[in-house]
Amino acid sequence: MSTDRSVIVVPKRFSGQKLERIQLPHPRTEELCSYYIDKNEEVILEATKVDMKGKRSWLGDGWVHSNGSLYMLTPIDPLFIYLTLITKQSQTKGDWKFVDIDSLGLESPFIGRFLKMQGLKQKTLDRLCEFRQISEDVCVAKIDSDKVITWLKSKCAAGRMPKVLENYVAEFENDELKEQAKIREMALLVSEYVLPYWNDKLVQAYGGFAKVCDSEKLAAKLRAWTGRAACKIIRAKARKAQNSQGKAARKGSIQVQTYY
Repeated sequence: MSTDRSVIVVPKRFSGQKLERIQLPHPRTEELCSYYIDKNEEVILEATKVDMKGKRSWLGDGWVHSNGSLYMLTPIDPLFIYLTLITKQSQTKGDWKFVDIDSLGLESPFIGRFLKMQGLKQKTLDRLCEFRQISEDVCVAKIDSDKVITWLKSKCAAGRMPKVLENYVAEFENDELKEQAKIREMALLVSEYVLPYWNDKLVQAYGGFAKVCDSEKLAAKLRAWTGRAACKIIRAKARKAQNSQGKAARKGSIQVQTYY
């Protein structure tokens, strides 16, 4: 019986690739999490463990694994991780300072390997930062807030919303409100991968989704009013039915004094 195996589900295009497991800080919680990287394509996959409760095992070709849990690997945009790393290093009181990108890897050898993917590093500089090439080997960068918000907004496009979330926006009949509701749902998903600072900035950039929130408050009031009105109608009908039954009973009954 083997105990050093794990069952991992990966996207089909990575099934034949050699992936390296590393630990990097989660972009929102900053806790160390497991990721798998494909150095050739500069792709990072997030590992999510699915615990199988109960007595379950995996049966393979000549092996048995007593732990029935599995890992699912899903692609994650590495820029989320870069954004958190640079934010933590370059943020000062009310402003941003330039930092040496390569120095970010001094905290961990895993981060060092992550930073060695040059194409990914250049993409980060172009989309998230203001940068200066000090020398051939040294590049300093600081956060460009406008670039970051533009990039985050691109992640919140309504067309990117998964179909499984369609029910959350079904109540909005107005096309404009439905579009805004979809963007808000995507912003909620994005908020799972950014620091609270950037989540607040993103929501502010969308005006706090005021129209959607106002519509939801109005809908809630209407539902409450409709519910109260319906209760009143039901109670009124019940009283009317009781009165009718009482009248029918009195009409059909024989008065005691008459009987005797």
